[in-house]
Amino acid sequence: MKPGATVRALSLCALLSAAVPAYPTPFSVVNTPISGERGTAFTSVLFDADVEMLEAADILLTFDSDFFGYLGSTVGSATSGFSLLAGNPLSVGGSLLQLEISLATAGAAVDGIAGSLVDVSFLIKANAPLGDSVLVFQSLPLSDYDIPMISGTMTVTQAVAVPEPDSSLLVGLAMLALGGVRRRWR
Repeated sequence: MKPGATVRALSLCALLSAAVPAYPTPFSVVNTPISGERGTAFTSVLFDADVEMLEAADILLTFDSDFFGYLGSTVGSATSGFSLLAGNPLSVGGSLLQLEISLATAGAAVDGIAGSLVDVSFLIKANAPLGDSVLVFQSLPLSDYDIPMISGTMTVTQAVAVPEPDSSLLVGLAMLALGGVRRRWR
């Protein structure tokens, strides 16, 4: 590439980066872990990359009761001084349940930070279908804080047990490998 072409390319990049505003990452749902076996617990977190003047929020969470059982909710990292009130999950048809979660603070509004708003714990049911299930967060109508409909996916996997003869074979192979490595070092 010629020196003049390099300068023009860098100038164009500088112009575009100055002309295009950088918007914060929108809301996201983070499941920890991202997949799980039947009978295990996980946490679904509603994350806001740019909390703006948050004093109160009314959040609606929709999930499939064929996959998950609700365990509880806690305030997130961005709402640590807030009070949280979570109702009981209510049926909205079929196996879908909705949970209303309210956050509020008597103190100053939270502004200009990134963090989780609410952490919700679930148990993957022992008879849950294998595959993906979606959890959807959004704000209730007339909520003080606008949260667009945002979803996260949890993958239910089959537990894989290693039969006893196979695990003994694996231990034996590991011992042989360690012995071979030790012998080479001498």
